Amino acid sequence: QRDWYSSFLLYCYEPKTQNIDKDKCAKTFEAQYNKEKTLITWIKAYKIKILNSGINVA
Repeated sequence: QRDWYSSFLLYCYEPKTQNIDKDKCAKTFEAQYNKEKTLITWIKAYKIKILNSGINVA
């Protein structure tokens, strides 16, 4: 999801250099992505409707 990826890039942002810390992105991407997939699975399992998320719970 686009919003998740944007927030992930902000997580990897280094204010001192005003750049994305590519090493941090590479080291943490898989774990963060797995957390996102787990959250989406949980949302679907409990049929939680989140507007404008693109998650289909029907």
